[in-house]
Amino acid sequence: MIIISPLIRICLKIASIVLFIVTLAACFGGKCNPEYVTLPSVLALATPYLAILTLIVGLAWLLSGRILMGALAGLTLFLGWGTLKDVTPIAFSKSAQDEKRTFRLMTFNCLHLADTTMSEQPGNRAIEFLIKSDADIICLQELLNFEDPKEIHHWSRELIDSLYAAYPYRAGGRGASYYGVDLQVLSKYPVAELPIKNKDLEEDSYWEKRRRWRLFEVDIKGFKLPIVDFHMTSYDLTDTEREVVTEIRGVNTAKKSYKEFRYEIFPKLGEAFRTRAKNVEEMISSTSDLSTLIACGDFNDVPGSWSYRLMRNAGFQDAYPETSFGPTNTFNQFLFLFHIDQIFYRGKHLRALKTKRHRINTSDHYPVEATFEILP
Repeated sequence: MIIISPLIRICLKIASIVLFIVTLAACFGGKCNPEYVTLPSVLALATPYLAILTLIVGLAWLLSGRILMGALAGLTLFLGWGTLKDVTPIAFSKSAQDEKRTFRLMTFNCLHLADTTMSEQPGNRAIEFLIKSDADIICLQELLNFEDPKEIHHWSRELIDSLYAAYPYRAGGRGASYYGVDLQVLSKYPVAELPIKNKDLEEDSYWEKRRRWRLFEVDIKGFKLPIVDFHMTSYDLTDTEREVVTEIRGVNTAKKSYKEFRYEIFPKLGEAFRTRAKNVEEMISSTSDLSTLIACGDFNDVPGSWSYRLMRNAGFQDAYPETSFGPTNTFNQFLFLFHIDQIFYRGKHLRALKTKRHRINTSDHYPVEATFEILP
């Protein structure tokens, strides 16, 4: 025991230091342009989990009397705080100055209003949830047409009419000439889609076809609010590729998973990071003349990532870290528990008060709702 104990302690110290280095690399991974390197963006996906593990390991070292190792853990979290304050925020809900000037906005990748966990149950839980949510504005992704029984799980005229009664104003969906046909907005207030023109991209004949977002305007009692509903490029992993991590049962399966990740999954991740960054840059450029704007939806990327930083550098605030405590996830399958659905906003007339992640599990995404106050 006299010989083994010091060896174990040395191994634990080495493992801890490696953890601290990887955590810092993840925190700063979003500062590396995926156009040139992919690995930092991949590490950024794991930032909240690495940060929590670093905190636990640091506390364990402190409790065991190893002050230096505990201090190194604290230093790691301190150096990475610029990212961690968005990933694992320490904030709380705010009170409105005037409740009459507030509204609730929800974003939900509804997966064509399917039900991934209770598909045999009568009715449609997703539509029932939307009706009962009583949100003022609902931005939906992955939905083409409410009127298509082939698309919507357990479609019924009565259920759709109830949804229409709750939300008499609607825009988006099928009929657009570009990619973003799976984006729709439901509203209690008048809503219309706005045309998009971008002089910087006029010579690029393909930019409209790859556009993953649409611009709407909601008239909230005379306050004209532009809203971007986006569904940014996903990683396009197959179910088999998503299950690579969960299939690890030993050395042999770990080797197989590593090969699949390196040669099949990793290239897809890199392509998605690069394409998404381009999508985001084009969205920012196309809406730069709008001083007040909400941009929300399935961002398919996490706080602290390169694309996320592009939004923040363009003057957008994130409703979640301003009003919430601790990390969250909005994707809920295949152990990829990432926070990839975002609600960004900018403008002196908007103030985020509260953010809530709903727990309904009909889709592979959870709905996210934010309460805003319209300032004079």
